[in-house]
Formats: sequence, C-alpha cells, structure tokens
Amino acid sequence: MQLPNCGTADVTSLERALIDIAVRPNYADGVFRVVDAFVAARGRFSVSTLVRTLKALDYTYPYHQAIGFYLKQAGYSAREWKPFARMGARFDFYLSHGISGPILDREWRVFYPTGLNQRSPARA
Repeated sequence: MQLPNCGTADVTSLERALIDIAVRPNYADGVFRVVDAFVAARGRFSVSTLVRTLKALDYTYPYHQAIGFYLKQAGYSAREWKPFARMGARFDFYLSHGISGPILDREWRVFYPTGLNQRSPARA
C-alpha cells in the first residue's frame, strides 16, 4: 500500500486479519474484542476467501472451530458459518489463555469466557 509521504507498507487482507485474531485473541485485546471485530467486519469480507485463506495457512490446531464460533457469536447466518462446521469439531480447546469461568460451547467444542453468551451480536 502506498502511504502519503512515507513510501509503501505491507498490509494484509481483512480475511487474514480475522484469522490472526481468532488464532491469537490477545492481538485484539481478548475474546470479547474478537467478537466485536467479526461484528464490525460483517459485509466487508468474503467467507469463501476466509475459508481458502485458513486452509492455505494449514494450521495443525483446529482454528476453524474458533472462527465458526466467532461467526455465530457475531450473528452471521448459518450459510456463512456452516463451511467451518463442515470441517468438523474433534477437539475441545480454549479460545484464549487465562479465560475466567470458562464455558464449553458443545457445538464448536471451544471454551469461552463467562459473559460472552450474554452479549447481543448487533453491538457494532
């Protein structure tokens, strides 16, 4: 990207940024803020590109479960989060380190912090 009076800077896509914060929620100041970012990103990225980018990154860890969870928490339609559900949910894991009062989402098999399920997805 060309910056005024500064030269160029490398930038990433919104899809890659969403993956990065799903993988490392602390980059976005925690799980609650990741949900906020997914809410704010609605209509501004391609779910199919998100799926392709995640597959290209070839993570061993099942981050598709976290991304599907975040999409659903952020109020996306089943059509948008189903591609991640189809990848399967074989392992239970925590969305982030140090979650207080973790609750297991049985569909996505991720532990999330208390209070997240009480938020309205239409916040942003």
